[in-house]
Amino acid sequence: MSDSSVKYIVYAPSFTADSGGTIFLHELVHALNTLGEQAYLWPMKPIFRQRFHNRIFNRIFPPPFQCNPQLDTPVARRSDIDEKTIVVYPEIVPGNPLQARHVARWLLYKPGERHPYEFTEGELFFRAFEKADLPELTGGAPELFLWKINRIYRNENRPDRSGVCYLLRKGAYKERIPETEVPGAICIDDLGPAEINDIFNRCEVFYSYDEATMYSQYAAICGCLSIVVPGEHASREEWAAQHDLYRYGVAYGIEDAGHALATRDKVLGMLEEKEKAGLDTVRSFIALTKERFAR
Repeated sequence: MSDSSVKYIVYAPSFTADSGGTIFLHELVHALNTLGEQAYLWPMKPIFRQRFHNRIFNRIFPPPFQCNPQLDTPVARRSDIDEKTIVVYPEIVPGNPLQARHVARWLLYKPGERHPYEFTEGELFFRAFEKADLPELTGGAPELFLWKINRIYRNENRPDRSGVCYLLRKGAYKERIPETEVPGAICIDDLGPAEINDIFNRCEVFYSYDEATMYSQYAAICGCLSIVVPGEHASREEWAAQHDLYRYGVAYGIEDAGHALATRDKVLGMLEEKEKAGLDTVRSFIALTKERFAR
């Protein structure tokens, strides 16, 4: 039975369907409430340096905090923070801005790889996937993931596919390959889900410079040959060992295209299994946080 005196507050940006990390944070609040806990969102303040004009504009006209109306994600008040509240921060948030007594740190991406990190004493760590962990610091963080399939992505079986699309995101630092520099190649970085689904159903090949994005699976679901541009790992085996969702339907380098094509029909089923398993990791999260903090 749930301990009604314990509250969870998840420090998160406004909801957007374009950010996997943001989706995870909002979905965690929803899952906790679904399982009978008390959970809330807390609007995350900008944590990266903004240009002066942007900073002034946002201070005068703060953008509204967006929630997904399909999720049970109430927004917390200051009075919701007490000595029993457990605050969940993603790895990009430095320190403990809410000055919470109990902190759980969710590693959604490997700390230090893209942004500096600053953790506080006594935090309880969780990881979204193996590569996100810092075992020398965490001692081996338990898994917490909430992969959700965006059903807008589907194979429409259109005839006469042609052309190339690609994604940069966390792989923007990589040297461009010739295949994405051809005339007509479409970069999907700043596009919305409906437009991306249309592109995935028109194009023959999708290249991702980002080695850990759901768009690789969505491209495969839509019928694209989905290829990750290598760079962070020495081999497909090393890469796949740290990215469980890439067992099927995605190639690590052009030479791995055969594997991607041969296993593409397994991607959707694998994601559906992972979606179901996510709720079990939330149950484990509840047990571990209460064991540590709710005494």
